[in-house]
Amino acid sequence: MKQKQARSTKRRAALEKAAAELFLKRGYDGVAVDEIVKRAGGSKSAVYSTFGGKCGLFITTIENLCKEFNAPLRGIDYAGLNLEQSLKKLGRALAGLLTAQHSIALHRLVIAEAPWCPEVGHAWYMHGSQATLKLIAEVLLSHSKKARQNAAVAERAAAHFHDALSSNILYRLLAGVDTQVDPRVLDRQVRETVRLFLLGYEKYDAAP
Repeated sequence: MKQKQARSTKRRAALEKAAAELFLKRGYDGVAVDEIVKRAGGSKSAVYSTFGGKCGLFITTIENLCKEFNAPLRGIDYAGLNLEQSLKKLGRALAGLLTAQHSIALHRLVIAEAPWCPEVGHAWYMHGSQATLKLIAEVLLSHSKKARQNAAVAERAAAHFHDALSSNILYRLLAGVDTQVDPRVLDRQVRETVRLFLLGYEKYDAAP
C-alpha cells in the first residue's frame, strides 16, 4: 500500500513539474496532454484521474508556482531587526523574486489565460498575490503597535508597500521594455520605498 502511494505521489510530482515547464514556455493552448505525459512518464488517464484533465492540471500548476514563489519569503529571519531593517530585508527578497524571469513568465501566463478561465486568476491571486500581502502584513504586525491595534492598517499598508516596491519595475519587465534589472537599481528601489513608506505609515488612516 505504501509503495503504491509512493508511486502515485512520484507520478503526480513528475506531471506537475513537466506541466509547469511546458505551460510557462508555451501557454495553455500551446501544450497538449500528450506532451506533458511524454515528458513526465505515465499515462493520459493519470492526468484525468488525478487532476480532472488539462484544465485542472493547469490550475494546480499555477497554485504550485505561486507557493514556490512565496516560499523564500516565509523563511526570512527577522530576529533582532527593527521595522525598517525588516522591511528592507523583506523588500530585497521580494524585489528579487518579482523581477526573476521565472516570475515574469508566470505573471504573463496568468494575465493571458485568466480572461477565459477565472479560476486561474483566482488561484494566482489567493496563492500568490494575497499570500504575499499576508506575509508583509505579518512583518508589520510583529513590529508595529498601531498595526496590532487595527489589523486593517497592516492589510492595507501591506498592499501599498508591495505596489510601491514593484509597480514601475515590474510593468517595464512585463511589457518587455526591460529584460532584466540592475541589482543596484533594485536596491535603490527598496531603500526609497521603505523610507517613503515609513514616513507616511504612522500617519496612515485605514478608515473607509
